[in-house]
Amino acid sequence: MKLSVSLAPRLIELVVGFVVLGLTTCLQAQTPGKAEVRAISGRAMYSLPGSATAPLKVGSTVFSGTTIKTEAGSVVDLFFGNTADFVRITENTTLTLDKLAFTETGADTVAEIQLNLPDGTILGNVNKLSSASKYEIKVPNGVAGIRGTRYRISSSAYVVLLDGSMVMVYVPPGGNPTPYPLLAPPAQYFSPTEGVKPCPDELVREVGGQFGPPFQPPGPPPGIFGVPPGNPRIFIEPGEGRISPAVPGKR
Repeated sequence: MKLSVSLAPRLIELVVGFVVLGLTTCLQAQTPGKAEVRAISGRAMYSLPGSATAPLKVGSTVFSGTTIKTEAGSVVDLFFGNTADFVRITENTTLTLDKLAFTETGADTVAEIQLNLPDGTILGNVNKLSSASKYEIKVPNGVAGIRGTRYRISSSAYVVLLDGSMVMVYVPPGGNPTPYPLLAPPAQYFSPTEGVKPCPDELVREVGGQFGPPFQPPGPPPGIFGVPPGNPRIFIEPGEGRISPAVPGKR
């Protein structure tokens, strides 16, 4: 009997501990994330696993598992919220949102974003993430881990970092994964043949121009990414990795 009495306070303490842990877990539960389509220039389609493709529209909300495909001469801007900010999908690109999730801890927001880029090129403007957050972009030959930064990455594993930090883990055909840290400013780029190098001024200007508005009607407002009006509309030439200004009425 004395043993039972002595154990009672410990049992009560244990039960209370589990209750508090359960409440904390509920308060910090991971919630499914989403992205809002803020702008479209041209035409893009989207689909979910097992469903038919449909035209993507401005104002649409997309969730984990969504695949977006842009056509030639098209651009799509996705807003992931104040934590992860924007992703710009350039022309002839396929992007799958493998996972979007956010956890409110009370002190900050923990984001878990996993993107899959089998074809094409995207740009991102990511606010400084919490240390517990994870923002990854998978390409056929590697994966990029993103922190707060402005970046451009292609499915061929070419990366340009304008500011912030990231790690590109490149997996050469038949080789082992090798991490390549990038830190800017000054801007840096990574290529599978050269590794990490300082970014030439011309390339910095080209990528910076891609953060401007996706189209330029008369009297355009400031660009979504903070680039003033008047910057040239720039696209990546399919399959070449080159960048050239678009000509009005012509692609």
